[in-house]
Formats: sequence, C-alpha cells, structure tokens
Amino acid sequence: VMLVAPDDDSAVRRALESLAAEGFAEAELDQIGDMEGTPDEEPHLSAYQGALEGEVSIVTFDEPS
Repeated sequence: VMLVAPDDDSAVRRALESLAAEGFAEAELDQIGDMEGTPDEEPHLSAYQGALEGEVSIVTFDEPS
C-alpha cells in the first residue's frame, strides 16, 4: 500500500480503510516508512505516482498454486 499522509497514524488508518473497501477482511501491516526515491519498475511505479496524486495505491500479487 502506498499513500501520502500527514503522520503514521493517519497512514495506517487510510491503508486499513482502503483495504477494507477492497474486500480484505483483515490485514497485517509489516512496515511503515518513507519511500527513498522513485521505484524503477511496475507495478510499483504506477502505485507511487498514484500515491503522489492523493490516491491510496494497493499493489497485490497472486500466490502461486
């Protein structure tokens, strides 16, 4: 999850609200922090740009079977 927020508490709240709105019943946030530089590759580059534009960007991956 990538987003811009004024503080950590707001970031966590926005992340959890956005995940719930996407249908996630529970979430475990492992790390919170500041990005150092722009990502080089997709899907992170698009998520980063969306976050800079005020969106909450959620990147998901399918687990291999």
